[in-house]
Amino acid sequence: MAALKIVRESGKYFDCTPMHGKWCDIEMLGRDIGFAQVGIISSGPHHIYFQYKDKRGVAPKMFVKQLVEVKMGSWRLKRQQELVVEEWDDSVHPYERFIGCKCDIHVHQTQLFEGNSGFFNAEILEVGNGVVKIREGSKIYPVNEHMICGMMESYSYFKI
Repeated sequence: MAALKIVRESGKYFDCTPMHGKWCDIEMLGRDIGFAQVGIISSGPHHIYFQYKDKRGVAPKMFVKQLVEVKMGSWRLKRQQELVVEEWDDSVHPYERFIGCKCDIHVHQTQLFEGNSGFFNAEILEVGNGVVKIREGSKIYPVNEHMICGMMESYSYFKI
């Protein structure tokens, strides 16, 4: 049995609902970093909400090339969290779910070997007016939300 694959077609609505509740690879356009073996939780008109183990993330559909279902064996599924499908809430901004969290933010790459591929372990401070305000280390950066091609909660290796 072949795995389900949804390819984004230019100028058409990218409907991800057949992938809700499935484990997938999210392949991005160009040189952008994708997400492997993530569970699709829900999707809205412009974003896909997903999980990887106990972390959650969001990817804008405008940077997604295709979704490919991943068939996992029972031993691999045991290592994953239970996948729960949720309804998309249009009243909540997709990035607002991460305010106060530490996240890895992947930025759209326009050139090969671009200087900044993103922000890692950055705290989401504020979302609004097309800007996501973050703190990485001791510096605060405003990031244009149209340049974000993916955001996922960070793993905290050093817990105090």
